[in-house]
Amino acid sequence: MSLNLNGIIAALPTPFGYDGEIDHEKLKDNVAHWNRTDLTAYLILGSTGEFPHLTTDEKLAVIETVRGAMSPEKLLLVGTGELSTRQTIEMTRRAHELGADGGVVITPFYYKKVLQDEHHEAHYQRIADNSPMPIVIYLIPQFAGVYLMQETVARLAEHPNIIGLKESSGDLAALKEMFRELRTGDFSVLVGSPAILCEALEAGCAGAVLAVSAFAPNTACEIERAYRHGNYERADELQKRLAALARVTAASGIGHLKAAMDLVGLYGFLPRSPMPVPTDEERAEIEKAIEESGLFEQSEDGRWREKEQTAQPEFAD
Repeated sequence: MSLNLNGIIAALPTPFGYDGEIDHEKLKDNVAHWNRTDLTAYLILGSTGEFPHLTTDEKLAVIETVRGAMSPEKLLLVGTGELSTRQTIEMTRRAHELGADGGVVITPFYYKKVLQDEHHEAHYQRIADNSPMPIVIYLIPQFAGVYLMQETVARLAEHPNIIGLKESSGDLAALKEMFRELRTGDFSVLVGSPAILCEALEAGCAGAVLAVSAFAPNTACEIERAYRHGNYERADELQKRLAALARVTAASGIGHLKAAMDLVGLYGFLPRSPMPVPTDEERAEIEKAIEESGLFEQSEDGRWREKEQTAQPEFAD
């Protein structure tokens, strides 16, 4: 199967109300905002979407809501990874039935002391063999505590239904080594760190899946666009500013990111327990980072709005 994965893909948070339940109306409102951007796709039920804290029924409901609210020209990627191969296959099939375009599958992490690369490879092979939609491998060792050898990923890349890799370690050297091992050109590598976005594109990445693009999509898209048009100075400048902002909004995981969304007119609110909630002092630091980034302007209602980041005329299409 084929799926054109490129550009900037937003990792979307799952909004919860005061009662701790998913607020589907707020989710629709957020999607309506993202629909007006140049984001090429959305990833739901990933780390930013707090997938470990959702029941199966909640996950399916999120898929249904986002699919119904999103622009048809954008792709929908869904985190379908579960702890067992059987559960992952079932979740992938159900996500496909609800309109997902691709499944993003995290490496099984609970039994990491006994699971070796050969077991992970067999896991992905079985999922891909039984999936009705394309599969993307998801590596995020800082959370999962698991990282696949580059040779393992290269072998999996030859499977016709494994079309890409989301590499979120932030390790540029490991990313470059991955490209040296890959033996097929029909495999999209997506970086997960805004701090190395330009370097990752130079190394051969097709694009990026970024949590920070949930509240700064224009900037993330302009970095990629400027780089593709050869305006490396502009891309580098914006990357530094976005990376500095991302460092602040990623401090406590999803809580800081959601606080930033609240400040820029989106709905973030609270993460699910036991994830930490930013203190008033931390919220003030987040707002200071938003102001100092120069990427936002304050409106009359006191909220921040991201500036339109359009390509410079000499690099326009």
